[in-house]
Amino acid sequence: MTPDRIMIIRHAEKPVGDDAGPGIEANGAVDPESLTVRGWQRAGALARFFCPKDGASSAQRKPAAVFATGSGPGSKSKRSMQTVAPLVALLKETSPVHYVDSHLKDDREALMTEVLAQPGVVLIAWEHKVLPSLVGCLPDAPAVPAHWPDDRYDMVWVFDRTPRGWSFTQLPQLLLAGDSAIPISA
Repeated sequence: MTPDRIMIIRHAEKPVGDDAGPGIEANGAVDPESLTVRGWQRAGALARFFCPKDGASSAQRKPAAVFATGSGPGSKSKRSMQTVAPLVALLKETSPVHYVDSHLKDDREALMTEVLAQPGVVLIAWEHKVLPSLVGCLPDAPAVPAHWPDDRYDMVWVFDRTPRGWSFTQLPQLLLAGDSAIPISA
C-alpha cells in the first residue's frame, strides 16, 4: 500500500530572538523546546486547514495518518507534536487517525518506510533542516528546494502519487498575518 498524497510541513513557530517570545507548553509553562504563542496560533489554524468543513478541500487535505517528530535523546523539541496536536484531536472527533510520534528527527528512512505503508493522505510535521533529505527517501523522489528557510513556517509541500513516482507542488497556508504565497525557492 502507498499513500495517494503525502503532505509535509515544518513545525510551527519556535523561540528565535527577542521578538518571538518564549516557548510555552500547553499549560502555560515556559519551555524553550515548545512553540511560541504564534506557533500555538498556527497549530490551531492548521487543524481546520487540514480538516476543512467543505467537502472538496477535505478529501484532498484530511490526513488518515499524521506523523510528528518525536522527542528523545538529541532531539528534545516538542514543537512538531504540538503543531499537530489540535489537528489530531479534531480528526479523532470524527474518525480514526493513525498518529505516530515515535521517530526522532534523524530517523528518516524508518519514518518514510512507515509513511509509505499508509493508505490515503498522510501528513508529516518535521524539523525543517532535514525536510529536503527526508523527501530524498521517497522512491522516485521529485526535485525539491535544497533548503527550507529558517523564517518560513507557512508552506505545505505536497507530493501526489503518479504512475512514475511523485509530483511536487507547494501549497501556501496563508493562515496568519505575514504568511507568504511565494513558494520556497531552490
